[in-house]
Amino acid sequence: MSNPHDQLFKAIFSDAVEVAALVRDVFPPEVVHLLDLDAIEAQPSDFIDESLRAHLSDLGFRIPWRQGGHVHLGLLVEHQSSPDPEMPLRVLRYTLRAWEAAQAEPRPPGRLPVVITLVVFHGPRPWSTPRALSELYDAPPEAIERLRPYLPELKLLLEDLTVTDDAAVPCDDGGKLALLLLRHAHMNDVWDTIDEHRALLQALLRRRGPLPTLQILRYVMNVSERAPSEALKRRLFQDLPGDVKEETMTYADMLREEGELRGELRGLRQRRSSSWRVRDLAHRVPSGPLWPPADLGLIASGDAR
Repeated sequence: MSNPHDQLFKAIFSDAVEVAALVRDVFPPEVVHLLDLDAIEAQPSDFIDESLRAHLSDLGFRIPWRQGGHVHLGLLVEHQSSPDPEMPLRVLRYTLRAWEAAQAEPRPPGRLPVVITLVVFHGPRPWSTPRALSELYDAPPEAIERLRPYLPELKLLLEDLTVTDDAAVPCDDGGKLALLLLRHAHMNDVWDTIDEHRALLQALLRRRGPLPTLQILRYVMNVSERAPSEALKRRLFQDLPGDVKEETMTYADMLREEGELRGELRGLRQRRSSSWRVRDLAHRVPSGPLWPPADLGLIASGDAR
């Protein structure tokens, strides 16, 4: 099973409307009014190292300037519990690769597109590592100061969800709900979060249909260590159309079966069963956080239909 944080991020922020809302809330207003946010286009995004993809999600977009040209926006979401101490270097490398890709595109001679990378972090503790490339230089501070005009510099555009109040989380409907869930994933209260913000889930369903809504629900089931209460289940499911309920319960059944396989695997290991049987069963069980098998049945019970 792939990273549920990555799945959620890409399912929600592959939508240009969500990206436009994010830009409006994060970029300086003086810059926002220079951009044509109604003409955002998704771009191939393969500018981060393959070794980082297990904990770093990325999406790329082209946003036109109203007066011509465009800005390349990269969205990077850091899923590690601790921030990457070399993130400014990662972002510089991302920028250079975006510029290299731009060499093949028509552009005015001697001009480069602006590349802005927004880093979103949702770890259990606030960002505590360097936010600027100059903080990585291994030299006396007075030397860096005198050499500053000749050294590359890059400061992170960072959205640290860990220190952002729920009310201040950027975006609208689905984007805001996704960021709220990422923010609360380490607090084990994602069911309470989605309950409190059911209106955002409904707005997402009305605007984009069932697939992103299902992705939200699947994410909550994957990262939560407990099942929802009966009362929460009723509140949540009463507003969902039948096909969304059915798909959600099908997914819950799959998680329950995986949980049973995990229980069987643990039992086999405890009984020191033959190594080939354990290896075979381990191959069948995907990784990722799951509820205890006994709790999985709650979401698929008849009163949620």
